[in-house]
Amino acid sequence: MTDGKYRVPSGYSGLDSAGVPKDVSHHVSQNVPHGPRAEKYAKLLWRTDPLAEAVMDEFSRMPESEWRALLELALAKGLDAVPHAPESLRALFHQLESIPFWVDRDRCNLGGATFLRCRLGFAVLAMLSLPIIYSWPAGNKPLALSGQLVHRASQRLKDTTRYVFAVCQPDGLSRSSEGFAMTVRVRLIHAQVRRLLLDSGQWRSEAWGAPINQCHMAGTNLMFSVGVLDGLTRLGYRFERVEREALIHLWRYAGYLLGVEHELLIADEFEGHRLLDLMFAFEPQPDDDSRALVDALMQTSYTYVRNFRPGRWCSVNLCYGISRALIGDEQAAALRYPKTPWKWLVPAIRPATWLVETARKFSTRVQALATVAGPKAFRHLLSERGLKGRTGEFVIPRRIAVRPGESESVSESTTSHAAPETAEPESPRERASDGGKEGKQG
Repeated sequence: MTDGKYRVPSGYSGLDSAGVPKDVSHHVSQNVPHGPRAEKYAKLLWRTDPLAEAVMDEFSRMPESEWRALLELALAKGLDAVPHAPESLRALFHQLESIPFWVDRDRCNLGGATFLRCRLGFAVLAMLSLPIIYSWPAGNKPLALSGQLVHRASQRLKDTTRYVFAVCQPDGLSRSSEGFAMTVRVRLIHAQVRRLLLDSGQWRSEAWGAPINQCHMAGTNLMFSVGVLDGLTRLGYRFERVEREALIHLWRYAGYLLGVEHELLIADEFEGHRLLDLMFAFEPQPDDDSRALVDALMQTSYTYVRNFRPGRWCSVNLCYGISRALIGDEQAAALRYPKTPWKWLVPAIRPATWLVETARKFSTRVQALATVAGPKAFRHLLSERGLKGRTGEFVIPRRIAVRPGESESVSESTTSHAAPETAEPESPRERASDGGKEGKQG
């Protein structure tokens, strides 16, 4: 970058009449964010996670069986048990095991317990958090380019639910926990997907910035904390201030472990909403990939709802209606949701939820019931009778499957909700994590 200027990827807001990305300092007249925060944000569209990417670069030069065994040993017993561990892996685990001074384990546990006591927490994940995440056109491209928009929707939803459930367990992000191991795998999946997308020749850096960049990682993290709190509040749940702060604190630490940069790790709701406002100011309207992903999500949510007798009398519009009430009419219209009276279900159940929550505040018996009922609902979701899909480990991908018609490559591996199917790298790539170098990124 020269003279402090940089380019906003052309797929984001702020294009000139010819569709050419312009310097953010020129955006004032177009009602596009400007000033130091916007400039910093635009730079973060090009930044990713160098620590995790260095590990996957080194792993790519090793036999697959060797690096997978090495990683599993490091996760299970620590790097001291790994002979001749690569320096890149040592650097990553040094960061992972260096607990920031602000981390409070008791607050993390309270945050997890606060979410898990909410039986309708899954509804907020499936009908608010994920639809908003999928609505970001550049952010959804790692999924869209995999050619797996529809067929793996249930698996993505189950993986997301499993991950959130694991993180919210007592000591869910402690070094020996399942949540910690899942977080490391998701981080390395992101790194692998970046390199495979860049190798594939499909990734349009000039339009989308870096794949799975810092902004989209932070935005996803926010939708699991601030977004979840907003949705649960709309459903009638009541939270003490300490509980709201605790849930945000939990996901702040999860974000740190996932490689989100320090300045994007928000400490309270005000910061979270302020960052989300900036994100939405930059993000364009949802695209066809957004709508395909959300439609598949609603269909798989409806499939689960039909497991219950009342759900058999409803259509998929039930899920669309609940989602519309949670994300708002404007966003629902952009995603082309059908108009349905089911949107009134949310305000209809809000008073009942509020009454139960009020009783919980004053009754230890109701508190105990909520503590049991919420986790029980999540366990049902993750059981064989719940969401469809496997329950094995999150697998770091080997190949990238491309959108049909764009390549002859085919998929081989199953991954988490954040990562597409994978492929062996065949060509050198231009790194998109160099901070937005114009000469390489377009």
